[in-house]
Amino acid sequence: MDVKKLEKRLYIFISAVVCVFVFLTAGLSTLQIVKGDEYEKLAQENRIRLIPVTAPRGVFKDRYGRELVNNRPSFTVSYMNVNSKPDEQDRVFQKLGQILKIPHFTDVSNEKYVLDEKGEFLLNQIPIVDLNGDGKLDQNDVKIFEEASGKQVIPQKIDFSTGKISLNLKPGTRVLATYRYDTFRNRIRDQGYKKYMPIRLKTDVDFQTISRIEESRLPGVVIEVEPIRNYLYGNIGSHIYGYVGEINREELQSLKDKGYRPGDLIGKMGLEKVLEPYLKGKDGGQQVEVTSTGKPIKVLGQEPPIPGDTVNLTIDARLQQVAENALQEQLIKLQTDKTHPFPNAKKGAVVVLNVKTGEVLAMVSVPDFDPNMFARGITQKEWQSLVNNPLRPLVNTAIAGTYPPGSVFKMVTATAALENKVTTEKEYIYDPGVYWTIAPKKDWKPGGHGTVNIVKALAQSCNIFFYEMGRRLGIDNIEKYARMYGLGKLTGIELPGEKEGTVASRDYKANVFKRSEDKIWYPSETLDAAIGQGYHSFTPLQIADYVAAIANNGYWMKPYIIKSIVDASGKVVLEKKPEIGGKVDVSPKTFEIIKKGMKGVVSSGGTAYSVFANFPIPLAGKTGTAQWDLTKDPHGWFVAFAPFDDPEIAIVVFIEQAGSGGNTGGPVARTILETYFHLNENTKQEDYLVQP
Repeated sequence: MDVKKLEKRLYIFISAVVCVFVFLTAGLSTLQIVKGDEYEKLAQENRIRLIPVTAPRGVFKDRYGRELVNNRPSFTVSYMNVNSKPDEQDRVFQKLGQILKIPHFTDVSNEKYVLDEKGEFLLNQIPIVDLNGDGKLDQNDVKIFEEASGKQVIPQKIDFSTGKISLNLKPGTRVLATYRYDTFRNRIRDQGYKKYMPIRLKTDVDFQTISRIEESRLPGVVIEVEPIRNYLYGNIGSHIYGYVGEINREELQSLKDKGYRPGDLIGKMGLEKVLEPYLKGKDGGQQVEVTSTGKPIKVLGQEPPIPGDTVNLTIDARLQQVAENALQEQLIKLQTDKTHPFPNAKKGAVVVLNVKTGEVLAMVSVPDFDPNMFARGITQKEWQSLVNNPLRPLVNTAIAGTYPPGSVFKMVTATAALENKVTTEKEYIYDPGVYWTIAPKKDWKPGGHGTVNIVKALAQSCNIFFYEMGRRLGIDNIEKYARMYGLGKLTGIELPGEKEGTVASRDYKANVFKRSEDKIWYPSETLDAAIGQGYHSFTPLQIADYVAAIANNGYWMKPYIIKSIVDASGKVVLEKKPEIGGKVDVSPKTFEIIKKGMKGVVSSGGTAYSVFANFPIPLAGKTGTAQWDLTKDPHGWFVAFAPFDDPEIAIVVFIEQAGSGGNTGGPVARTILETYFHLNENTKQEDYLVQP
């Protein structure tokens, strides 16, 4: 063979080998050197996951260290990205939806929005899916209606990736949106750099359901054991603690740098909301090796979670439960009374204060709710039953319900009358049953009370006497002393949603009414204000402060419900001390006279004597019957403090549409006093603390 030909072939072969070698070397260099870190990170992400370990929320305890709210372990089903394709994810979500009974798609009807300055708004839930069933996603899959006119509006533009909708309407216009979104993809959206972390789909899942999921071997599905909020006494104290719920999109955006992730529970109401930074704790984490389907096989490292802080409350759990049960029982008794029923007596409140410190020993609002519903995941039916209930069970009536005080206000008028020297304890006024000066007004007692002084007028709640005091004083003096008692302003309690209330005054009418003739203050309105009617409107907590001020001879302590907060290491991070909330600058003699009248309320001839006859602890009280709608039953109030000579507690009981306060709130107050002073010797303390 020709040597030159062989050499030529050998040269070509060697050149080819060199080219292949150079190509492979370049490829390996790219993989290992140029993009080595990137591919190593991808390989690790396919094998290793960082799984957060949820920290238990802080515990609530009562003043004696008894647990009120803690946590219990529960199964949580989460989804973790394992680089599955969209169609593979859909198969997983469809199967999960069947097992967990979660609809793959969720319909939203008439969701309310307000257009921004650009005439745009963002849908709360995305991704949007086919609504009209035509097999494509377009503007017909989001129906928009102008709220005011009810007319349908065709969107100018819809960004289906973000849910932003542009309309040819003025900024500030209110609209209603109807659409359908992907339930599961909605949960796992907006993860950003956390896309490989588990996203909760459902919490508090039973063991049988967990077994079905495990058998299905669904890629990316992770079963976690997490703490879930546990309200030990169900509805008891629900308005104090509030409830937790799943973090929403807005909350997640604002708290994304504070360790929150989709599906986290966050305080939504009450102390759970106010104390969220203390209660959350610090989540731990595990570095876990997983299979290609996301199933953990080995823990490579871990950091334990740090529990949230323990909150010690001023509440006495025993007294709280007694107060709630007593009020509930009294409501049923009033509704079903055979001789004089009050069928609408379905709502009320109780406040019990330590008058020396301002500590809230019990706070009750009825109707209430079970916060455990929210902790495990409230159903749509349960939520609608709460928000559509006309009695508004989610509102804390003790701090957010404002009502005319009726005759429990008469101590204010008495204070003003004595201090302004328009009457004395020695002056007697004849009550014939009708007051003819300024405007004809009747007393609640037909035929009147006869001859009364200020002490007897308080004891028997004589309207005629206080009409006359109102005439002598004028509205400005009544307003002055009402405000001196702290009425008509916030108490500063740590709970959210407190209302200020209203003190009847010239300024109130001038600011509220529009027509000039309606702004005028009339003398007959002063008569109404003098007996706690008309424009007065206060919360039960404000009334409790006012009663405490009388008990303390002129000053009251700022009410508070948080005693201390202690972190996981035992360090006290917050501690409350008693603080004077205000002072009524009047003479000791004035309080002596007023207290004598209040003692007469529960003594022979007083309006609450039948309830407190033979009660072993000396006390003072006042009944109130507040008219608010002539077509409906009046509201009932009862207030008290005890012991009379050295007061420890003040009690306020309020019941809507229940008639006279002595016969309605009085029995509730008596039960609370019997418990506080341990008068039921045969009843053990533990008997009250029964978990539902």
